[in-house]
Amino acid sequence: MRHYAGGLKEWFEHEPPASAPALVVARAPGREEHAPRTPHTTSTRALDALAAMSVAALFRLWIAIVVGCGAVYFILGFAAPASLATASGPIGAGVGGLLSAMYFSAVTATSVGYGDIVPAGVARIVAIAESMAGLVLFGCVVSKFVSRRQEQLIDDIHHIAFEERLGRVRTNLLLVRTELQATARLCEGQAIAPPEAMARVESAAMVFVGELHAVHDLLYRPQRTPDETMFEAILAGLTSVFREFIELLSCVRGQRGVPTPALEASVAAMARLSREICGECVPRAFAPALRTWMDRIQRMAGEVEQI
Repeated sequence: MRHYAGGLKEWFEHEPPASAPALVVARAPGREEHAPRTPHTTSTRALDALAAMSVAALFRLWIAIVVGCGAVYFILGFAAPASLATASGPIGAGVGGLLSAMYFSAVTATSVGYGDIVPAGVARIVAIAESMAGLVLFGCVVSKFVSRRQEQLIDDIHHIAFEERLGRVRTNLLLVRTELQATARLCEGQAIAPPEAMARVESAAMVFVGELHAVHDLLYRPQRTPDETMFEAILAGLTSVFREFIELLSCVRGQRGVPTPALEASVAAMARLSREICGECVPRAFAPALRTWMDRIQRMAGEVEQI
């Protein structure tokens, strides 16, 4: 920068002189730059596994935790009779004691905690671990429902945007056809196409190429499958505009006027895109009526190249 007294402004306005030294950043040998990675710890792997599970699988896991911890509470009652106790004393060792252990396990997993059964000793550690696991699973289930609702909303937004895109394609094709017809009237009776007509042809051709790109993406890179009735209307409009453009192009090229490079580039793009629109070319099978329209568009690509 010492070669430029004007600072950064003069630096951007002039090319660096040959005498200006190049700035070289030296790297230590054998070292490469890498994007920071999130370490894959046991906790992150466990969270990823829970996120990949369905709601039904999470519910089954929750039931398994409740039943398993209830069995642990019941077994602990044999080792230490006071592990689970009510106001009247420790829970029994029979079926009633097993049901009480399962009840306490379910209450602990939901973090309700009525207080009618109180753990003691090792049972407290098991209860804390169960309550934490229940909270994590409950949070996963809630996030699943929220994400499902978000996916539905996003899908609805994409559907509306897709329908609007198809509507814009039909509207733009209609506008291009109207523009071509108006331009054709300007060229009537003229030995050389007037500059205004050539400019309008160029702009209409560029818009038409854009709509051809949109139709090409619908056929080869579809995010959604358009309704066949709507798609047939788009292909019919595309064919109609193609016919109007071929007639106008024949008039422009047949006169003594020389087409501009912009128009020639648009015509080449039209021919290239239209050659790939045919019933046998596209990867998806369409109805016979749609394939007929596609074949017409491909034949018109050959007509454009011959003009």
